[in-house]
Amino acid sequence: MKNISIAILSIFLFVGIACNQQGQATKATPNAQPKATPTSTKSSQIPASHANSPIQWMSFEQAQEAMKKEPRKLFVDVYTYWCGPCKMLDRNTFANPQFAKYVNENYYAVKFNAQDENDIVFAGNTYSNPNYDPKRGQRRRNATHQLAGAFQVRAFPTMVILNEQLQIMKSIRGYKTPQQLQPILKQFAQI
Repeated sequence: MKNISIAILSIFLFVGIACNQQGQATKATPNAQPKATPTSTKSSQIPASHANSPIQWMSFEQAQEAMKKEPRKLFVDVYTYWCGPCKMLDRNTFANPQFAKYVNENYYAVKFNAQDENDIVFAGNTYSNPNYDPKRGQRRRNATHQLAGAFQVRAFPTMVILNEQLQIMKSIRGYKTPQQLQPILKQFAQI
């Protein structure tokens, strides 16, 4: 039993040293590309991870500017980077071409990270995330943005439909397929 324990410890020690040397080698290589991780984005930018979506995601600032020219309802996807069902929405629902076409034609779509560390000006108010912990980052649970609280978000994902006056019409919690979500969007687009 003692020999097995020593063997297991030796393997962990070897793997740990190998990983540490690999990490140092990556840092020492001048042309090494760091792994892409979500960083602080200005609220006027859409994260690169959502740039290839068929839905034309906007920031809150962009959507409010667009509403001045052509009023529409807002469709807000409130997500976090660590949320599995949020990723399923991106992969299955929001990537559906027919669903994306409907959203793009009838709504301004906003992608909102509920753990965003930046201030967001929305409907004449400034919202922040005063308890955001940069040490925890975006990949782990962190403090929730005040705007998510204003939208009464209690779970992720939550999709919020807002009218032209930026008032909440409907909150939709959890993962939904295109076939489940599109009829709801059609119903509120006609109100």
